[in-house]
Amino acid sequence: MSTSTEPTASGVPAASPSGRPAPSASPAPSASPAPSASPAPSASPAHHAHAVLHCNLNTVDVDRSAAFHLALFGGEPRMRSISTDGDTATMGLGSGTASVTTFLYDLRGPRSAPAVELVGWTKPPTVPATADQRPTGFTALGYRVESLRIVTARLEATGVAFTPVPEGLAVRGAVRPALRLTDPDGAAIEVVEIPAAPGDPRRLPLLSHERMRCTDLERTLAWYTGIGWTVRDRGESPTGPTASLVLPEDPTFSLEFVQQPAPAGATATPPANVQGLYRIALAVEDVREAHASLVADGALGDVDDPVVMPMPDTPTGGFTVLFLHDPDGAVVEFVDRPRSAVRRPTEPA
Repeated sequence: MSTSTEPTASGVPAASPSGRPAPSASPAPSASPAPSASPAPSASPAHHAHAVLHCNLNTVDVDRSAAFHLALFGGEPRMRSISTDGDTATMGLGSGTASVTTFLYDLRGPRSAPAVELVGWTKPPTVPATADQRPTGFTALGYRVESLRIVTARLEATGVAFTPVPEGLAVRGAVRPALRLTDPDGAAIEVVEIPAAPGDPRRLPLLSHERMRCTDLERTLAWYTGIGWTVRDRGESPTGPTASLVLPEDPTFSLEFVQQPAPAGATATPPANVQGLYRIALAVEDVREAHASLVADGALGDVDDPVVMPMPDTPTGGFTVLFLHDPDGAVVEFVDRPRSAVRRPTEPA
């Protein structure tokens, strides 16, 4: 059954929004940015993504993690699902799995912005990464805010440790004032200062990017542009060349890549229940059409078949999904979500 309220206890003061989650398809009524015009039919290939839906974070304690993120970054839990006998063979975990999933949205709402998807695995349980496993590819979850003072005040009030980044962090081709912190599951979080876009909810952090590592930037860029991303900027960092990628139809989010060598001896594939940041979900108009288009295109090689992930205790009932792996093994998930179901703002551009 679906859980109706989000817990308030956990080591960090509870977030103020609480109560019954709204249906996942309804944006927050008063704070969502002005949507762009109704999406026109796209001429892009069926396997090109048009929006970022969520960033997955596997946790050992969903309630603790949700309370932490909501207390620091605001927003609301909009959908919660409990699975007691799932079939996750396509994720490498077999059948009979059990987990609790909660989606956290900032105040722009589900149609206008991506979410953080918290998954607490119980069968098998969420497990820490081991030294022999290669990285998942996702190194930090990123938020933007119009003034870092807003976030530092919250962090200081709650006693959460953070580290200023004197040299700043590059996001969307510009070096921004920034700070870093770590969530209860060890996931790195970075907050950068970016001027608010028209219609943004004010004085609250907004989910804006995910930082990723790769071993060959050119190969990685070819892969991601092949599924619809465009290169907004390229640069250099002390650790290697960098690139910032965006989806042309979704200005709310960017991927920030840096090329780094793989850790020595780390060759094992991390399981889907590994603790921390694990995958990213992207919207396509139709997953089965996207799969057929990928197979016909052939650029990504062999592609697994789509699967239905039932979530009977949620308003959507579940999703048809397709799991892909980038050249370094990072998991990218295609989800059935037509353009008519999202209303991304036109800024930040």
